[in-house]
Amino acid sequence: MELLVRHNDGIRKGIAIGRKEGLAAGRKEGLSQGLKQGQAAGSQLRAQKIAVSMLEDKASIALISKYTGLSEQEIRSLAKEHNLL
Repeated sequence: MELLVRHNDGIRKGIAIGRKEGLAAGRKEGLSQGLKQGQAAGSQLRAQKIAVSMLEDKASIALISKYTGLSEQEIRSLAKEHNLL
């Protein structure tokens, strides 16, 4: 009986340790993913702001696409959104 109690205690402790390690790994992965997504969103927003400035300066859509990496369709959408076309 005592052996069974120690066995069950060991299982519970093992589960608790595994859960704690799993949560820590999950948090680390989540933070990493969140950071990557935030950086990508920030880069996209920056490219859009540059595109709008270039549109205001009457740069061609092809040139804006070349320097911002945005597609011509994205640039046309931005132009319409900001009443620049």
